[in-house]
Amino acid sequence: MTRNGGGLNVTKQEWIKYGALFLLAVVAFGVAGIALTNPRGAGEVVIPVTASSQAATPTATATPSPTPTATATAQRLGIQLPVEPVLLILGDSYTAGVGAAPADQGWAYLVAGSLGYPTNIEGEPGTGFAWGGGAQDELALEYEVRLQTIAEDPSFVPNLLILQGGQNDSLISNSEEIKRATAQTIESARRFWPGVQVVVLGPSAPQPFAEELTAANTAVRAGAEAANAPFIDAYEAGWFTDANSPGFDFDGAHVNTAGHAHIAEKFLESWATLTQ
Repeated sequence: MTRNGGGLNVTKQEWIKYGALFLLAVVAFGVAGIALTNPRGAGEVVIPVTASSQAATPTATATPSPTPTATATAQRLGIQLPVEPVLLILGDSYTAGVGAAPADQGWAYLVAGSLGYPTNIEGEPGTGFAWGGGAQDELALEYEVRLQTIAEDPSFVPNLLILQGGQNDSLISNSEEIKRATAQTIESARRFWPGVQVVVLGPSAPQPFAEELTAANTAVRAGAEAANAPFIDAYEAGWFTDANSPGFDFDGAHVNTAGHAHIAEKFLESWATLTQ
């Protein structure tokens, strides 16, 4: 390019060169415009790269979290073992060891021996969460009442509590009353011993008696759930079936020594899951 009398004289080669540059500029501008209006193709995921990671898994393609199952719920309602566990097992004739020979071969004694914690076992035949004992429910030995009596002794302070029962609560036709009594018993225990962790073991009778306890089992489970306490459902888990019940039956309502050992074994399996 040369100046000639103040005008601009451009050679043919220079026209070609500047024309090519102009064309490249137009193309580049068009590509940039497309990129701005459509930064990524349909369905494409931008994966950010950080200093600590070369590529992050796209959140858009992550598998949705599954709906919580009954197992997951039970695990969430597990218990954290204290550094120094002190256990109280309270229940009915099953906890007392009725049917076992001798009585200290009952499921509660076997569980206590296996766990190895300092343990008090309080079994009172004929009682329940809502049923206080006696032919007419006249003994006032409901679980909550008995827990209060135990709490009056400052020398024993449990931080773990297993509440077993529901068999005798089947004598009450009002399921809501059983549910309410179960939840209230758990809450009272937490008030008597702040920080105590409670586990409920529902009815665990042989067949065919177990079928008569389904309504009570459901009500006790509902009470435990209302109080946010883990519930071990022996009935739903099928601890006693038509096939194995004859070998575990003591008197139609209770289990024999082998039946108590069976309950202890199944309970310890559930306990291991709750304490994971």
